[in-house]
Amino acid sequence: MCRHVTKARRTSAAGFTLLEIMIVVAVMGLLSAVAVPSFMSARETSRQNRVRKDLQTIAGAVELLIWDTAQYPGGLVPDQVDDREILDLNLPIAGLMTNAGLFSKDWNGPYVKKIPIDPWGQNYFFDPDYRVNGTMFPVVGSFGPNARGVNEYDEDDIVVILTD
Repeated sequence: MCRHVTKARRTSAAGFTLLEIMIVVAVMGLLSAVAVPSFMSARETSRQNRVRKDLQTIAGAVELLIWDTAQYPGGLVPDQVDDREILDLNLPIAGLMTNAGLFSKDWNGPYVKKIPIDPWGQNYFFDPDYRVNGTMFPVVGSFGPNARGVNEYDEDDIVVILTD
């Protein structure tokens, strides 16, 4: 009786085939295509939330200034508001950290130690006649990601309306 001997084929399990590598790369690309926009959206939402928090703090400081001196930043009198914006609330003229000689003897500051810049690298501002839905209000704000400034109101501005 003749026994037929066959050689067993050896397969190497040490590497990956080109097809397996292409599938892994495709899956990773698909996952990153889904994850990156979500990450960018979450990052922008985080920036906007930080701005809102900063503005609430700044608005509180401005309201204390108004309460003490009956004046807005820049020494403006609320009933005689003009169109002078304060584009950097760290300046002495703002009156939040020092009395630049524009405010009454009732100035009891400093009302804040320092005002940060917004997440897009711009200064927070005070505008006594910012237009919201056709009505003018005193606000503190950020010009937002596009940094379009004075009297160029647009949808990415973030503002807090001051109460008297």
